[in-house]
Amino acid sequence: MKVSIKAKVFSGLGEGEFFVNLYTKNIRKALNIVPYPGTLNLRVEEPYVNPLAEALSRLTPIVIEPPQLSNARLGRVLAYPAVLNFEVNVFIVRPEITIYRKDVVEVISEQRLRDLLGLEDGSEVTLSLEVP
Repeated sequence: MKVSIKAKVFSGLGEGEFFVNLYTKNIRKALNIVPYPGTLNLRVEEPYVNPLAEALSRLTPIVIEPPQLSNARLGRVLAYPAVLNFEVNVFIVRPEITIYRKDVVEVISEQRLRDLLGLEDGSEVTLSLEVP
């Protein structure tokens, strides 16, 4: 069953680039992609917040282990394959340690999605997941 949700692009705190770079080796190993250094931040619109949470709970995540750093406590990242705007394969990433609530989704890809799809803050997108 395909679940599609609507969300709007917004600018985050700028930390996505730092963390994607930090986790790049482990992302490559887990997802078999070389990620663009940053995330696309999406604010999920009502009434899609709960259906998204339900869909993610029914999927088995791909676990991205944290890099081993002696001076930092980093959490795992859970990744879920998805399709953005019915055309681009992406991964929803859910860090175990995050400041965001469940209405925010971070997406990674091999390309800068804002450029690829002509997105800017406020652009509406569709995120689709294949759920058993």
